[in-house]
Amino acid sequence: MTGKDIVGGFFAAFGAGDMDKAMGLLKEDVRWTFHAPEGTIPWAGTFNGREGVGKFFELFLAAADPVEMAPAGMWEEDGIVFVQGSETTRVKSTGKQYTAQWVHMVATADGQVVSLDEHIDSAAVAAAFG
Repeated sequence: MTGKDIVGGFFAAFGAGDMDKAMGLLKEDVRWTFHAPEGTIPWAGTFNGREGVGKFFELFLAAADPVEMAPAGMWEEDGIVFVQGSETTRVKSTGKQYTAQWVHMVATADGQVVSLDEHIDSAAVAAAFG
């Protein structure tokens, strides 16, 4: 199984709402980082372990309603899977929407996701909170 297969499986399970399957593709001690200003964006920061990733999604869903998340391309190089895409999300507290491009850098090993780093236009996300 390639890293692209693992990451593609994660996105497919997540997109289908099968969080148990998606979480099962994460290594027990996974590191998940949403690179953005902490304190401005509730789900910004680094989350450790499956429980931490669950907290990331809890914070995200408490503050936002995803409208669309669209991975557009996936490449693998030297053990890292790069996923490029975009998302549109509505912030619950303001009703404002943002649309932003993102890149995920995902490391895999032994059939599971070891780490995920999300880089996004955090200024667009933060502006939707203001």
